Amino acid sequence: MVAQSPLPDEALAAKVFRSHSSESVSAVTRFPTGLRHYVYEVLTATGAAYVVRIASPASRPDLEGGLYWHPRLRAAGVPVPILCASSLTDEYPFMLIERLPGSDLGQVYAGLSSAAKQALAVRIAGIQQAVGALPVARGFGFAHSYQQANAAGKRSWTDVLAAAIARSEERIRRVGRIEQRYAERVRAVLAGHEPYLQSVRPVPFLDDMTTKNVIVNHGTLSGIVDTDEVCFGDPLFTLGLTNMALLSLGADTDYIGYWLNAIGASRQQRTVVAAYSLVFCLDFMSELGQVFNQPVQYSEDRAQTLRDIFEQLMKTLTATT
Repeated sequence: MVAQSPLPDEALAAKVFRSHSSESVSAVTRFPTGLRHYVYEVLTATGAAYVVRIASPASRPDLEGGLYWHPRLRAAGVPVPILCASSLTDEYPFMLIERLPGSDLGQVYAGLSSAAKQALAVRIAGIQQAVGALPVARGFGFAHSYQQANAAGKRSWTDVLAAAIARSEERIRRVGRIEQRYAERVRAVLAGHEPYLQSVRPVPFLDDMTTKNVIVNHGTLSGIVDTDEVCFGDPLFTLGLTNMALLSLGADTDYIGYWLNAIGASRQQRTVVAAYSLVFCLDFMSELGQVFNQPVQYSEDRAQTLRDIFEQLMKTLTATT
């Protein structure tokens, strides 16, 4: 029997760094977030900081996507980190990038002033619009490249949403702790927006530029990280995820209002964002009890919080229709 290689760890991250830099390593720490890659901060003796993103065999396509999109997004004006080194031929493919100063938006959101939230929302809206100026694809959905989007993308935006709901429904079924009826309720809400959803074009946008991957330093944007995929469809989808993320943190959603104002969103678009938030509420429910590259423990308290948010969103939708 062939022995399996050990999973990536701090020692491997340090080895990767040393193979591409002569600087002495003083500390290596794994980031607590991230469900796909093994991501580590490397600090050097001079105080410089870097990030090593290591893919497992299962997440290799994501890292390939990150290397594909990095130069394209950078050329479009997206403030992604400087890429210092990379390899797709190592047993564990990796990216070595600069460590942007600051923290994920979700970690600092509570301490931001209204003015800072508004300025950040305007900046993020502008970045999303810059991504949207890239060529459209022939297919819809999440893609590691234009080739994948064109060859294997969904036929419509509604197909992307249907697949997201079906995935959540299957996860919920496997764990058996969340009621299946939530999936049907989400489908019913989206059915009420069918004309809008059918009109969506396969426009590129960053789907995971939310309360994570948006790095904020002293109240201002430092940059965007983890751009392994670009989604083709409705950019409002990102607002739905961000809105849901803020609600799950128990935070205010002023940032969402500022973002919607920055893009001149119509009443219908604002309602669609609430509908997309329901899609992601279901997704959050479905993650409970799952195992990714880190387990997500099932908590009944957490499950009830998500049920309460779901009902809150339903009330919002009822009030706007």
